[in-house]
Amino acid sequence: MLARIRFRWLISLTVNVKNTAEEKRMAWRIGVDTGGTFTDVALVDERRGLVALRKVPSSKEDPSRAILTGVLGLLADHGVPREQVSRFNHGTTVAVNAVLEGTAARAGLLTTSGFRDVLELARQRRPHLYDMSVRKPRPVVPRELRLEVGGRLDADGTEVSPVDGAELDEAIAALRDADVDAVAVCLLHSYADPTHEEQVRRRLRKALPDVPVSVSSEVHPEYREYERFSTTAVNASLVPVMRRYLGRLSDGVARAGITPPVRVVQSNGGLASTATAGDLPVSTLFSGPSAGVLGAVRLAAEAGVWDIITFDMGGTSTDVCLVRDGRIPVVHEREMDGRPIMGAMVDVVSVGSGGGSIAWVDDGGLLKVGPRSAGAVPGPVAYGRGGTRPTVSDADCVLGLLHPDAPLAGTLRVDTPAAARALESEIGNRLGLDAVAAADGVLRVLRADLVGAVRAVSVARGTDPRDFTLVPYGGAGPLHASALARELGIRRVLVPPAPGILCAYGALSADVRGDFGATCVADATEDGLTEVVAAFRRLEERAAQWSRTESVGDAVVLERRVELHYANQSHALPVPLGGEPSARALQRAVADFHQIYEQRYGYALPGEPVRVVAVRLTATAPAERSWSSERVPEGDPAPAVRRVFVDGAWRQAEVYRREALPAGWSCQGPAVVGQLDATTVVLPGQRARIDEFSNLIIEEAR
Repeated sequence: MLARIRFRWLISLTVNVKNTAEEKRMAWRIGVDTGGTFTDVALVDERRGLVALRKVPSSKEDPSRAILTGVLGLLADHGVPREQVSRFNHGTTVAVNAVLEGTAARAGLLTTSGFRDVLELARQRRPHLYDMSVRKPRPVVPRELRLEVGGRLDADGTEVSPVDGAELDEAIAALRDADVDAVAVCLLHSYADPTHEEQVRRRLRKALPDVPVSVSSEVHPEYREYERFSTTAVNASLVPVMRRYLGRLSDGVARAGITPPVRVVQSNGGLASTATAGDLPVSTLFSGPSAGVLGAVRLAAEAGVWDIITFDMGGTSTDVCLVRDGRIPVVHEREMDGRPIMGAMVDVVSVGSGGGSIAWVDDGGLLKVGPRSAGAVPGPVAYGRGGTRPTVSDADCVLGLLHPDAPLAGTLRVDTPAAARALESEIGNRLGLDAVAAADGVLRVLRADLVGAVRAVSVARGTDPRDFTLVPYGGAGPLHASALARELGIRRVLVPPAPGILCAYGALSADVRGDFGATCVADATEDGLTEVVAAFRRLEERAAQWSRTESVGDAVVLERRVELHYANQSHALPVPLGGEPSARALQRAVADFHQIYEQRYGYALPGEPVRVVAVRLTATAPAERSWSSERVPEGDPAPAVRRVFVDGAWRQAEVYRREALPAGWSCQGPAVVGQLDATTVVLPGQRARIDEFSNLIIEEAR
């Protein structure tokens, strides 16, 4: 059942929790999302459906500190006893920040003789074909810490030669002397038989008991050596970082008297225990964006909207995802900082453009926005926290879209004159523009980046974005959604009731989920069925172990897929299998594969033989979502009026407080709708209304 939330609009709301036996049995859920600028906290009363929200500045040096500040402050403000918290779900950016900022741990790598340089050889492709000065990403593990060990398996798992014990001991001693923080073990063809890697891991644990070990046969037990090596090496470098962070967070939550275990949102949109996330941090690289897509899909589906483009614009980046028929798309390979990462991930395209993105002029006199961000500290100039470089948010302030009379996150007031001075000094003086023209230029450049991101998930894949509804969220998403939709020809925008904390809400409504995959090369016919069945049985054993680790009991739903391709092709397409593997199920999958292939590439080859190259199993423990959906307007819906710069001119715009707007309310643009966690702009020629589910719907009036 989809979540239906009753939203209360909170600037300062006091929840009177009566000290009765009934009230003591109340259960509350906490959802947290950490971003580059703000940390968002959502609080849900499972019985009464109340949602309370809070945004606090993120603490980059220790994200757990901002989380605890926001959670404990929210509980105290609303009189909620800590022992009544039943769930604590968390979307995190710790892993992705460690990769992008180069602050991951110092890791070593043990591999088969002759394969020391796989991480640098990669696929021998230039990232940019005609750029002669392009630099390849620096390997996660430096060459001096990549050591070779004798022993080898054949492609089918047959042992060619055993592990050389003497070479292994010598390599382990070298890693000990190098004082590595973690070790990755990536042996050739270990996806076919993990015996050699398990042998190496046992020796490592005995010799280096305090050093975490990541083996490729567990991190990503599938063929393609470079991708498997890259994923395992990144995972190893993140294990110490993630374990320290989750340990601090879990200890702080427990000391505060909050008893449920912390669960972490993974890149696949599902939840995992801190134990699983600590061992497999590579699965959390896209945690926050995945939670946001999940929240957007659930709220849009409640309103009967199934085809959406999610638009999550925060302080440092923007994440876009195309969802058709309410099904969240999942891919099994993405790049992170130029390195391939394998595993189940929500199919999100990211660009380095957000509210905190710094605007600058390059040596050729071109105006640029991002990818550098002012973050939470020092932040945009208008925030008054020491920032000196103009940002997107500063441009919003100068154009009247953000206003001191509507403080951000309930407490933060903006300094528009300071923002104007910074824009004129850094941008205007170099380009011969005043502050307003400079600010307008910043937003035009920003929109070009955002349009490119939406086209990457739609037009570039043969899909017309005009057939979809744009769902903006994040602190800056609703502010820029109307202009973005108009430029793309999208005629409807659905702004969720609390867009600034939608990622935290998505974390609240996520299921516990595990994704498992394995290489299985077989004909997609009855002749290959035995191998396919055996491969799925091995995955089911892994899923059973996962369910015990995650403490989810027997209420687990299994979903099976096979990856198919035409014989002699290199890459495959995932196809749902539908139930237990059987000759008939495999036959249906092949028929579906031909259709999917034609949709993707414009043609199919039904007479060509089809092969299975991998099998995948998703195990899900569904979360209960049963709260109601009712909103009580608070305050006077009558608008104020202020000047805003939209469509290239200053105009008088009506300004509304969203918490005061009842279902059925409507207005014509230009208008600004402000609330605790976000600001929405309605352009001239657009109309806005509140639907029965408290969503703000914006549509073109002409």
